[in-house]
Amino acid sequence: MPLQLRIIAIIFAISFFGLTINLVRKDRAEVRHMRKWLLLAVIMIFGALLPSFGSRIAQSLGILNFTSLALFILTGVLLVFSLRYQIFLIDLEKENKVIIQELSLLKQKVREMEQEKTNQ
Repeated sequence: MPLQLRIIAIIFAISFFGLTINLVRKDRAEVRHMRKWLLLAVIMIFGALLPSFGSRIAQSLGILNFTSLALFILTGVLLVFSLRYQIFLIDLEKENKVIIQELSLLKQKVREMEQEKTNQ
């Protein structure tokens, strides 16, 4: 891995790590959701500081260099995260629909009860 790319990767990883810590500290994100991003930042720092180790892993897998392996793995990880959040969003939309329906039924019952009270 070229020195310039290592420096950029270290700066990016440390910045990303700092951003995730800052989001948790300012209560804009929960630790349980940010753990995977913190782990990703640590892996990026590790890969940037020890590129020879990553290169050996890449070559043992038949990939020419560590950069290609890292891009492939990070893209796969981000796709998995995206899919998980999409499924989570779909589940929330379904729950929201059920809650709205239940609320509408409750409002209707309250109106009916108020009408019965006024008619008596």
